Amino acid sequence: MELRSAIKEAQKNGRGIARHSNEPRPIMLIPTNTTAGIVAVTSKNRAVVCWEPTLNDLIATDWFVFG
Repeated sequence: MELRSAIKEAQKNGRGIARHSNEPRPIMLIPTNTTAGIVAVTSKNRAVVCWEPTLNDLIATDWFVFG
């Protein structure tokens, strides 16, 4: 699914998003309305603030709801 659709679906369910291309251990991204921006959570449950998407991330269609 496209990034926008994945974010909207995740928001409804209080979940994060990830890309299939990053499996088997995808990084969960949690979009926020705070100055933290998008919080990235690694497979070891470490939060990294301010994920910066690449052009490929923005136009990808392999996003899914995760977490």
